[in-house]
Amino acid sequence: MPDIVVIGAGAAGLAAARRLRTLGVSFVVLEARPRIGGRAFTDTGTLGAPVDLGSHWLHSPALNPLTPLADRYGIRVDRSPGPAHLAVDGRLLSGAELASAEAGIDDGFTRIAASRDGDDGAVSDLVPDGPWSRLFEAAFLAKQGVPPSQSSILDFARYVWEGDDWPVLDGLGTLVARHARSVPVELETPATRIAWHGRAHVSVETPRGAIGAGAVIVTVPTGVLAGGALRFDPPLPGWKLQAIGDLPMGSCNKLSLGLAGNPFGDAAGPVLMAGSGADRSVEFLLREDGRDIVTMMVNGPFAKDLAAAGAPAMIDYAVGQLSALFGSGIRSALFGSGIRSALTGRHVLADWDHDPWAAGCYAVARPGAAAAREALARPVEDRLFFAGEAVHDRYMGDVHGAHLSGEAAAEDAARALGRTRQG
Repeated sequence: MPDIVVIGAGAAGLAAARRLRTLGVSFVVLEARPRIGGRAFTDTGTLGAPVDLGSHWLHSPALNPLTPLADRYGIRVDRSPGPAHLAVDGRLLSGAELASAEAGIDDGFTRIAASRDGDDGAVSDLVPDGPWSRLFEAAFLAKQGVPPSQSSILDFARYVWEGDDWPVLDGLGTLVARHARSVPVELETPATRIAWHGRAHVSVETPRGAIGAGAVIVTVPTGVLAGGALRFDPPLPGWKLQAIGDLPMGSCNKLSLGLAGNPFGDAAGPVLMAGSGADRSVEFLLREDGRDIVTMMVNGPFAKDLAAAGAPAMIDYAVGQLSALFGSGIRSALFGSGIRSALTGRHVLADWDHDPWAAGCYAVARPGAAAAREALARPVEDRLFFAGEAVHDRYMGDVHGAHLSGEAAAEDAARALGRTRQG
């Protein structure tokens, strides 16, 4: 019988497993998918180059524990990315107008940071209407996956965001998988039920049978926990269920298209577009590292609806938005006369909202629920431990937040079991 069962082989679960091994604690890692990485996964074959389906950037790179790992493994990172382009109503901004828009976005985020010691509420309460309010909402949606009206002021104010975001050219998912290469994982083995109270050990049920252990580290996203795919017997205490409910998942879905050549001229790098409504924003990543690939990220409630309509709808929307930016001729420049046939086998779609093992992109605290992450991180009777991007109070939503939370949960679980010897 292992000391600990780790449920989930995303960044948090894999980091927990590595830390448990260092501590000399026996473990089993269960993963529902046929692969590791969770929401940090790189597709390396479909478009002939690495494409991250989920997380892609090293945020706060000077503080990020994954930055030195990229150096260790020789994984390429762009340490001097160019500035993001901004667009409103299909029009790229430039000159004084661009500078004014950037200042307007910065002002919105500065207002949030300055409110970290105040009362909680909705982010929308802090940001007045102004000439660039739509772009601020688009930028906020890109970071949270929910509108400012649905996000806690204090929770976001605690987020540590320093320096430029560095894109991982070989894939952030590639980095996570490389660091976990030696971690044994039971793939296609979802945990379905955890019996945990009043027992000498915890029992984790799977389609392949039950596994007994001294404790469990749960790294399942809050959207999946709220959906009931993993049952607890007895049910989790009310304070834990409240924390899960107060951390719903935002929406960010991605589409990457392979191109025949470069239809964008000198344009490259990220483009943030204010959408036609407050519930959406669109980002494009144009020809990163000179590759003939364009990636669209759709953020907010609209992203969930669009992804539900399937790949053809996502492709049509991407072409429409690119045409607004670069002119109507972009459709023929991109795809010739037959959009569907030209794209066969040449696109990658990531629909995290409808992925049963994700149920969204990352967890966001509701207005007034800034204490939810602390409650989610708190162990239950020193038997159930929780990790993942949702529990970290400074790097929430980030891969390195998940990584650090996994290490912390492993140390707490090992300490609770009296298994703290160094290996």
